Amino acid sequence: MKHILSLALLLGAFATQAQSTIYSFAIGNWRNGPTVYITPLIETTEAATKTQLKEQFRARHAELRAIPDLDFDVLLFGSREEGEEHRLGLKPKYAYRKLAVVMLEAPSAPKQPDGH
Repeated sequence: MKHILSLALLLGAFATQAQSTIYSFAIGNWRNGPTVYITPLIETTEAATKTQLKEQFRARHAELRAIPDLDFDVLLFGSREEGEEHRLGLKPKYAYRKLAVVMLEAPSAPKQPDGH
C-alpha cells in the first residue's frame, strides 16, 4: 500500500511540473457582430481552463462582460508567434464580412500617486 501511495504522490508531482506555457486570446461577438472584439494575447499555462480564461478576459475588458457565452470564445496556442499570427489574421476576415473589429489593448497599469 505504501508503494502505491508513494507512486501516486510522485506522479502527481510530475504532473504539476509538466504544465507547459501556452498563449491565449479571446474573441467576442464573433458570430454576427455587430462589433467583434479581439483581446491581446496573454501567456498562461495548460492548467488554466477555458472557463477560467473567459473570466480573466472579462475581468480585464469591460467590452466583453455582456457578451453571451455562445458568442464568446477563447483560443489557445502553443507559441506566441502562432497566436499573434492567428489574432492579426482575424481582423481582415471579419472586415470582409462587413463587421467592425476592435482590437482591444492590454489594460494599462494603474497610475501611482506621486505623493505630493
